Amino acid sequence: MDNAKRDISINKRVHDLVKKIPVKENGYVFSFDGFKQSERLTELLKDIPKTTFHGLRDSHVSFLFGQEIDLVYVSKRLGHVNIQTTQNYYLELMPEKKHEQEEDALNLLDPL
Repeated sequence: MDNAKRDISINKRVHDLVKKIPVKENGYVFSFDGFKQSERLTELLKDIPKTTFHGLRDSHVSFLFGQEIDLVYVSKRLGHVNIQTTQNYYLELMPEKKHEQEEDALNLLDPL
């Protein structure tokens, strides 16, 4: 589980919000007892529609792709060992990207 712990960069606004969350004795925001992270997340996000950690992760990735952030960077940010993992899962979440790239490829072939 070496790749289970990840460091990611965040902006100042997110940093300030995270700093407001009380830190546990173990130095983490969430406890590791009994997989109660989802309950804690629900409590922290009570003012927005219910989601899960993976729901937030998927939304984050979709947002990055929508902003034309490079697949290699997104893959590293997710902690994937290689970009194939990212492609296999997350690009399927963005079918409009596939259609957009297909159209671009066909337009490149038109002049030939």
